[in-house]
Amino acid sequence: MNCEDRYLELVKKSLLNELYIELEAQLIFAVLCAAHGHQLDLEGFRRARHDGDLLNAIATAKAGGDTITLQGLDEHKNVVPQEQLRNYIEYAHTLIGRKRLDHLQKCVETVLDEDIPGDLVETGVWRGGSCILMKAVLAVRGVTDRKVWAVDSFEGLPPPTLHQDAGLDMTKEQFPFLAVSKKKVQELFNRYQLLDDQIVFVEGWFRDTVPKMPVDEIAVLRLDGDLYESTMDALSGLYSKVSSGGFVVIDDYHILPPCEQAVEDFRREAGVTVPLQEIDNHAVFWRKP
Repeated sequence: MNCEDRYLELVKKSLLNELYIELEAQLIFAVLCAAHGHQLDLEGFRRARHDGDLLNAIATAKAGGDTITLQGLDEHKNVVPQEQLRNYIEYAHTLIGRKRLDHLQKCVETVLDEDIPGDLVETGVWRGGSCILMKAVLAVRGVTDRKVWAVDSFEGLPPPTLHQDAGLDMTKEQFPFLAVSKKKVQELFNRYQLLDDQIVFVEGWFRDTVPKMPVDEIAVLRLDGDLYESTMDALSGLYSKVSSGGFVVIDDYHILPPCEQAVEDFRREAGVTVPLQEIDNHAVFWRKP
């Protein structure tokens, strides 16, 4: 492994918070104590960093971009998912997991190797981890003539307005951890020493910002808008700018039906017949012919 590969591997480990997984185990132990009304046991807190089952559960969640859910009891004393742990503790800089990070790196490297023209765009950036990785790949390759576009409301997801999104309320009132300000994302880019004029921040709801984006060609388009509306807005506004041979990556295709429906509706209406390819149990991609 050369120095460039080692650097990118370290960036991914940092984005996923794999470097401090034992600390996450201790914090989860503390949250579980609070959730179940137990006094924090300092000896248990110390042991948590060596809890093999908990460490494996965290590592598995990070690999797949999943989350650990706190468990509760219903009125019949059946164990039920009670609360996403991410609402209380989430220190990673990306939610997409190791498999999708590895794939994204490969996409960027492929368009550089094959000289596919265009910039790198993500719609729905959260803390900016995917964009940070894409910029890191450009940095190690010495590429200065491509931009990374970070497109987000920077205040969480919009309330559902279309019937396809009915019942899917992912606003910051329900998922406060999803609302990350532009200033915080910029600060994270600075921590990785990757914030410069190659990073373009586009702030606002996709319906308002995407049609006005001054991007001419796109080599990698990564969508992580979750909702039908957000997914359709991004595809409708940007797919025509994806270069031949460029990548279109759809996050959460397999776990959010409105996202899947938007992709299928758009592909049918746009006459896209190239097959979808699996990344993991969340995401899919295709290359534009």
